[in-house]
Amino acid sequence: MPSYTYTPIVAEPHTPPYKIHKYFARRPHNVFNQLIEDFTSPGEIVLDPFCGGGVTIYEGVIKNRRVIGCDLNPLSTFIVRNMIKKVDDTSCIEDCFVALRNYIEDLTKDYMFFEVGGRRYDLSWAEMALTVRCPKCGKLSTLTNDLKIKNGKYHCLNKYCELSKDGEIDIASCERAEPQYIFLVSSVNKNRIVKPFEEEDMIRFKSHLKFLKKQIIDNKIKIPRDLIPMDWDRQFEDGLAKKGILYFQDFFTKRNLMVLLLLKNKIASYETKLGSEIYELVRIMFSNILKDCNIMSFTNAGWQGGAPTTWSKHAYWVPNQFCDVSIIPAYDKSVSRVMASIKYNNTKDYNPIRTTSINELLFNSANVLLYNSPVGYTDIPDDCVDAIITDPPYGSNVQYLELSHFWYPWNQDLYEHYPIFELEAVANRKKGFNGAKSQYDYEYNLYEVFSSAYRVLKPGRYLSLTFNNKDICSWLALFFSIFRAGFSYDNMYFQDGVKNYRQTAHTKAKGSPYGDFIYTFKKVAVEPIKVYLTEDEFIKDIDSIFMRDINCNDVNRNDIIFQMFEDAIPLINAFAKTYLRETESHHLYEHFNKKYLAKLYNKNNEDE
Repeated sequence: MPSYTYTPIVAEPHTPPYKIHKYFARRPHNVFNQLIEDFTSPGEIVLDPFCGGGVTIYEGVIKNRRVIGCDLNPLSTFIVRNMIKKVDDTSCIEDCFVALRNYIEDLTKDYMFFEVGGRRYDLSWAEMALTVRCPKCGKLSTLTNDLKIKNGKYHCLNKYCELSKDGEIDIASCERAEPQYIFLVSSVNKNRIVKPFEEEDMIRFKSHLKFLKKQIIDNKIKIPRDLIPMDWDRQFEDGLAKKGILYFQDFFTKRNLMVLLLLKNKIASYETKLGSEIYELVRIMFSNILKDCNIMSFTNAGWQGGAPTTWSKHAYWVPNQFCDVSIIPAYDKSVSRVMASIKYNNTKDYNPIRTTSINELLFNSANVLLYNSPVGYTDIPDDCVDAIITDPPYGSNVQYLELSHFWYPWNQDLYEHYPIFELEAVANRKKGFNGAKSQYDYEYNLYEVFSSAYRVLKPGRYLSLTFNNKDICSWLALFFSIFRAGFSYDNMYFQDGVKNYRQTAHTKAKGSPYGDFIYTFKKVAVEPIKVYLTEDEFIKDIDSIFMRDINCNDVNRNDIIFQMFEDAIPLINAFAKTYLRETESHHLYEHFNKKYLAKLYNKNNEDE
């Protein structure tokens, strides 16, 4: 019988500390706050072995717990140690932000504007479009939204070309050219002025590039070229090289790249004056600007009120028509996020004391310990943690290290070391390339983490985690790793996500999982309900649960999935603790493939 009875709560939007920097797939803070209260008392130790965007760490420290966070991703620990900070005297950082804004104005004010009817307007962003050479007429054609027929198919811009009305350009096979400016936008208080990009604008644009290049040379700044690895999952998924994006710096227009390099150089001159703690807050402000000033920005009337939106997918997705966002609005927004986080934290009754020593945390002289490594690579002793509360990687849904590497060229001087991709618990969608990870790799790396987590958890205490996925392989990999590590199942329930956060391409898609199942496991020995001798026995049992006739729709889907896993988990536990402990390997993911649960998510239960 379960040890607790749990009740879902209304998931709340992120508070200011969670908005200090972009991170992928953060969970609702008040849900984790409740889990921390359920499983621990003030002063006890909470471990998050996949601390990611820092929800467990932040909620734990404000609840007067001692917290340990582990993550392979150096971006994670960089964000977490800054989002928990308090600043008693903010005058120093405020003065710095004012000086930096004045510097950006000096770099841009004479160029980042346009005129309409004799009136001057500050540039908020410019719309640009990728350009290809039409295979029929040979002329350059910009891939603007008004020429789009469907994904990857466009009419030719040349009105005399037969593909301008009939037929279509297949851009995948076209020669690519430099992106072109289409129109300029000034947007203040929802008042929008739009102007076509014309000759006088091009003259000003070229003059600005010449000015910025001189500043780069005068400041002895080398424009970096950090190559995007060709053997990444995201390279195959997102077709970056095919789009001419070979370096991380290619995610920025020439103008924005130079302004950002100059701004970073200017920020570095404040390091000694500010001290390391405040300096890092300024750097995290700068780091978050990068999210809004790259060419993965686009506008859509239905999102963000028509303002530029960036990173709407867990991908390096560059729309064919994109935004060249002005630095100053992005700077102002990022500064306001940092100051809002500081102001919010200063209202909270907690005192974050970071340490790099496990002994200082164990003996109450510190309350925050962050490791940029897996639990098994730390010095956390056995049986010392009171609860493990986490949000593990979601299989192949999010390639955390590859996506976070966007920031690596800019932040590497603040990171402890280069991320160890081999240890990351993810699976790749694409197969057959060097270093490709399968669901078996995902399961193995999860097991390595959960076996170490089991070791450091006190006997009789709990592991609680959130999870959801359309691919049963990811569920099985997670459960196999947890049960093989020694944990026993305790309870589960479904928790809705934040209602107004369903604003990404993934969550908007029909049938997409939204919200999470919350599972609780216990460090206690429980005898399996049966002994499995073959994989076929297990397949037969699981098929009898998931393949039975059902009437599933958007309303009852989570209830059906809940009941199926409630029935299946004792069998999964038994298989992991009997068969897998004997063989340590299996070949199940060919049977339980990504289409196994398709009828639960497709209209009228039809297969994809």
